[in-house]
Amino acid sequence: MLKKWIIKEKFSDEFQSEFTEINEVVLQLLYNRGLKNQDDIDQFLGPDYLKDQHDPFLFSQMERAVKRIFEAIQKNEKITIYGDYDADGVTATSLLYKALVRVGEKKLDIYIPDRMKEGYGINSNAVKYIASNNTHLIITVDCGISNKEEIKLAGELGMDVIITDHHQPPSELPESYAIICPTLENEKYPFRNLAGVGVAFKLAQALLRRNISKNNEAFEKWLLDFLTIGTVADCMPLLGENRTLVKWGILVLNKTQRLGLRELIQSASISKSIDTRAIGFQIAPRLNAAGRMGHANTAFELLVTEDEAESLAIAIDLNQKNQNRQKTTDEMMKISLEQIGKPAADDKILFSCYGGWSSGLVGLVAGKLTDKFSRPVIVFGKTGDKYTASGRSIPEFNITQALHECQDYLEEFGGHSQACGLTVISLDNYNKFVEKMRKIASEKLAGVVLAPHIDIEAEIKLSQADWQLVDELNKFEPFGEANQRPIFLSKNLEVVDIATMGVTNKHLRLLLKDENQYFRDSGSRKFVGFNIADEWMNKIKIGRKIDVVYEIGVNEWNGNREIEFKIIDLKE
Repeated sequence: MLKKWIIKEKFSDEFQSEFTEINEVVLQLLYNRGLKNQDDIDQFLGPDYLKDQHDPFLFSQMERAVKRIFEAIQKNEKITIYGDYDADGVTATSLLYKALVRVGEKKLDIYIPDRMKEGYGINSNAVKYIASNNTHLIITVDCGISNKEEIKLAGELGMDVIITDHHQPPSELPESYAIICPTLENEKYPFRNLAGVGVAFKLAQALLRRNISKNNEAFEKWLLDFLTIGTVADCMPLLGENRTLVKWGILVLNKTQRLGLRELIQSASISKSIDTRAIGFQIAPRLNAAGRMGHANTAFELLVTEDEAESLAIAIDLNQKNQNRQKTTDEMMKISLEQIGKPAADDKILFSCYGGWSSGLVGLVAGKLTDKFSRPVIVFGKTGDKYTASGRSIPEFNITQALHECQDYLEEFGGHSQACGLTVISLDNYNKFVEKMRKIASEKLAGVVLAPHIDIEAEIKLSQADWQLVDELNKFEPFGEANQRPIFLSKNLEVVDIATMGVTNKHLRLLLKDENQYFRDSGSRKFVGFNIADEWMNKIKIGRKIDVVYEIGVNEWNGNREIEFKIIDLKE
């Protein structure tokens, strides 16, 4: 399927006149990220840990929350942290657990719901169980803002609740002891895009800074490994305060003192320094595998254990769970592709359903199918008369809004514009739901070309991709949500040489040069495209001109370094 190339809007002459000293390509990248004044640019390129993050007591109810926690510690009351089963929730639970121990809490417990049996958020049975274990104070992390009835029940059972969350709040908030949530409409905290673990970190920060009996400055920074994993795993934008915390957190993560994380990193075979890509593709999936293939308590235990044998055993277990998750997901993907076949142009939304599929994995499959077919997808797992699903969507279609129009057929549902979860009871409701969603998608996506697209930072001459630009791009790390690794376009490049690479000759190597541009070192630049040789080897001819979309990187071997270009897409 041909991909749409979407080039970002060029910066204005007025903007360029304000920053004449900045390389034109770099200026475009800053403009694309909404960095349009000197202070924002300085903070982005050189974030300062102390200066470029906000005082936790700017949260309107932070003071109240901190006083209640220290009161619980002084009275020897039991505190239970109520977490979530994904990487954000587990790291948030672990971070706050470590911080509460540090400030003196002796009676401390955690509760993470079972993904398959309990689902997301606080449930009434869990509240009753926590109360029966003599808890006086519940602190939620990465959940709670939408659990009005359950938090009311906690109060009736004699427990106070402090909510820390980052999800969009409902119109009517729970009546809790305190709420720390940056997305509240009237919240004055300056940064609204913290992850769940980011909000937990701000609470921990407030506690540590009030705990004057100890010097907690170093301890606070060592918590940044948790924060970095959870923030990257939850795909929060790496701009503003998140960028500052994650940039410093990556330094901490590469030196982490946590036995479990060290074993997890080793089991993931991360040989080079850890970056956001390693977190997103190697560390976070292993932590998430605990909740998807078992219980997330396993991941929590890995993160907080101080026993070498236990950390090794859990890391091995999570690695195996992740392998099983990959195998099962591949099998589900194969069946889904067989069910879907080749979508027609008027198939605006796709469905897949199979008996016994895990509710912890259907979202992964839906995401892969959306990426492949560039249209909304809902994948169901069926157990008896119950259909449990996750959906993923495209920017042009608000999938959760569409679910509101189908709620007559739904037992429960929730989510946001690009992802959702839902449950349907009975085959009749399932069929009616699918029919209604097809109709809604057909109306909403009428005239929309459903094709994959590539967001391109800028069109540049190949000669501009030099060592100076490589050095400037290094300042843009860490890359992630809202600060993706830059993708460039260069047109009319002449093919100097073409060859295949790899044991099976699946990869393509091209030597290309700008029109009338010769480089001092080799006369051309090396481009590498993975798994595209079958498609392009016989199409591209030496001497022809092509347009290339690519990433810029560095290839190092035997002490040598050269600029290398990773092919994202080609056009003749």
